[in-house]
Amino acid sequence: MIKGLLIAICLVYTISLISFTSHFSKSYEHTNKLENINKDLEEETNISHILFGIPGSTKMWNNRSRYSSLGWRPNITRGLVWLDKKPHKDVTWPENSLPYRVSLDTSKFKNTCWFGDRSVVRIARIVKESFELGLSNVRWFVMGDDDTVFFTENLVTVLSKYDHNQMYYIGRNSESVEANVMCSYNMAYGGGSTAISYPLAMELVKILDDCINRYHYVFDYDLMISNCMAEIGVPLTKELGFHQ
Repeated sequence: MIKGLLIAICLVYTISLISFTSHFSKSYEHTNKLENINKDLEEETNISHILFGIPGSTKMWNNRSRYSSLGWRPNITRGLVWLDKKPHKDVTWPENSLPYRVSLDTSKFKNTCWFGDRSVVRIARIVKESFELGLSNVRWFVMGDDDTVFFTENLVTVLSKYDHNQMYYIGRNSESVEANVMCSYNMAYGGGSTAISYPLAMELVKILDDCINRYHYVFDYDLMISNCMAEIGVPLTKELGFHQ
């Protein structure tokens, strides 16, 4: 009798497990179908999905602006040059230049690198200040130096290969062996530009200020960003076209 009871219990448990597994499988399959439908309906990545962030110096921008202006298309390309201070009222802003914003004060941050410059803190925070603008429909934050030339059509083609809903840190290490040894082979060099997907930027801005203070001895902003990416656990995705 006891044996029969145990068999009955096992049978009921097995039927319940099969029923649950079948329900879970159908639910998972339904969710996957919905995700695939959403991806199919989603617009392909284009230039409007990219927000550029370029560091600039008020003193030098009039001469340096010609580099980023080569890829700038007014009312199509989106981006800002982040200046160290507001231009003098008598200065005429270059007609084909990106619009500007003045970076927030960074004097509260530690910076102990004796051979570096405090501007690395301001520049490292550009991705955070860009994110906090809250602009709509941004999939990628692309940072570069003030003398980086962007071939925007090529950039869109490359970024379109990646799922912008995932966390990506895209760029390239240096062509210089010495620079790679000094910094890292897994660091995106700012001169070749860096692309950060929206979900990764969302995580980065949460830790960036504390991260900058932790690496107060670092001499370059792209190394600061690389260290912060390592803390999040996202490695560099290397694209050879991001070269300096």
